[in-house]
Amino acid sequence: MNLERFKLIITDYLEGKLTEGEKGHVDDWYESISNDDIPPFIDANHREKIKQELFIRVGIAEEPARAKKVPNIPIRKFSWLSAAAAILVLGGISLLFLQHNPMSLSRKRTETVALLTETVTNAGELKEIQLPDGTSIFLNGNTRIRYDRKNFASNRRFFLDRGEAFFRVRRDTLHPFKIETGSVSVAVLGTSFNVNNSMSTKHVTVEVKTGRVSVLNAKNGANHILTAGKAVRYSVDKNDFETFDSDAAYISLWTQGGMQLNNISFKELKEIIYNRFGVVLLTENLNTDTFNYSLMIPHVQSLDQVLNIVCNIHQIKFRREKNEIILYK
Repeated sequence: MNLERFKLIITDYLEGKLTEGEKGHVDDWYESISNDDIPPFIDANHREKIKQELFIRVGIAEEPARAKKVPNIPIRKFSWLSAAAAILVLGGISLLFLQHNPMSLSRKRTETVALLTETVTNAGELKEIQLPDGTSIFLNGNTRIRYDRKNFASNRRFFLDRGEAFFRVRRDTLHPFKIETGSVSVAVLGTSFNVNNSMSTKHVTVEVKTGRVSVLNAKNGANHILTAGKAVRYSVDKNDFETFDSDAAYISLWTQGGMQLNNISFKELKEIIYNRFGVVLLTENLNTDTFNYSLMIPHVQSLDQVLNIVCNIHQIKFRREKNEIILYK
């Protein structure tokens, strides 16, 4: 069991970052080290000595006089976890958890990680999946998602680590659907919308097809409520939002084999081409800083069709070299 991994688990628990299922595993682990059937301590005196040392180190108790016997005070779960996290951050007593019971938390951590179902699409791959609550998600190429499949009905939390996904969320007023991108959170009850977590541009774009969507930035507390045809783009570098209108009829066009480009840069076009077709778009002696694209293709028949449109816009040509497309004059 790695000490840094243990610190991460406890810190996430205290900060409320774990799912209900994950918190349950930490609770189970705590019960196992507190249960006399699986003793992490030599005896009762050893338990009291370690407890008092923890409390003193984190400033929640004063050091008793040497001749004074330490009272047998019941230990609350939160106090123990708080103390453990603080001591571990100080580089203190890892022996309490790692020497006396080294396999218990490692086993629980493995089980916790296994709770999150991960789906990754390759570049050039489109994939549709169904979530346990009846929600459908269409994934673009080069996309990575994670969610707790076992407990999803009661905790509809979804991670879009990278890439693009179109959601048709089944309505459940008791359990809001929440998407985490690392930069912003998207919360809905039941609606359809598109989220693009772009790694190359460091933008998170949310476009609403139907219903209402809440987009929140935890860093500055900014919150946008979007309705059909409304969109917002968050810049990670600038830490700000840009709102704009989006044609609701074409937001999910890419899931049906079409393509809609809404005022995007050449850098964004490169990412779209790679995710959609699995090829790298390069240029030769071209200044692409001013390149900008707003167009709609109802049905993309081939990569050449898209490239011909792009080349006609700039009066340039393209050639293929293995897995690369080079644009040139």
